[in-house]
Amino acid sequence: MARWTRALVTGASSGIGREIALQLAADGSELVVVARDGDRLEALAAEVDVPCRVLVADLAEPNELSYVEDRLRDVPDPIDLLVNNAGLGFQGAFHELDLEREATVVDVNVVALHRLAHVAANQMAAAGHGGILNVSSMSGFMAAPGSATYSATKSFVTSLSEAMHGELEPLGVHVTALCPGFTRTEFQDRASYDISGIPDFAWQTAEEVAIAGLRGVAANRVIVVPGTTNRIGASLINALPGSARRFAVGRLAR
Repeated sequence: MARWTRALVTGASSGIGREIALQLAADGSELVVVARDGDRLEALAAEVDVPCRVLVADLAEPNELSYVEDRLRDVPDPIDLLVNNAGLGFQGAFHELDLEREATVVDVNVVALHRLAHVAANQMAAAGHGGILNVSSMSGFMAAPGSATYSATKSFVTSLSEAMHGELEPLGVHVTALCPGFTRTEFQDRASYDISGIPDFAWQTAEEVAIAGLRGVAANRVIVVPGTTNRIGASLINALPGSARRFAVGRLAR
């Protein structure tokens, strides 16, 4: 029997979101998949052997976001797992980056995730059952020069998830923040990140990250940092005092 009856996955057209959707389908969970690329979503729906509804939506657009919120409110066919995976970011000096693009990062990574998590939490708390997996990042543990907006949004996601976990655990709802490090997806190309100096051992596959996230939310773990290297790195970063952490992160960013 599937751990989750019906899951809604944002950013499901590629990368970690797609892998999470595939693994949920393999476990027998019905799917609602959300992204801007309808062709890719339709291809995913054709690939799985479970009912899969496609919702084409740009989560930076309020009207399209509300369409996804409405699906979460569907009582006859309730969603019992929300995977808030959609996200984006751009590399560069904060004052030089395009303001509208940076605002879109906040709209997707913070506003959309916040609204969808709120609607899902409301429905799941009333039902006494459910799970919310918010995909954050190792970047949320550090204020990284060259990635200021993205890091700040992911810090928000992790902090929100921790607070929600404490509030919703007594009500039967699991909340987990998944904080991957370098993952081989299309994200780096879209964000124009220079990855030439990152060693092979630092990378994980989207499949590995998806497995860790789904196991984490099933076990109701507050924060999941997949991969031994990432867990060691996160522990070291969090153990440093503020000035030392900023120095170390600044050196790594360069």
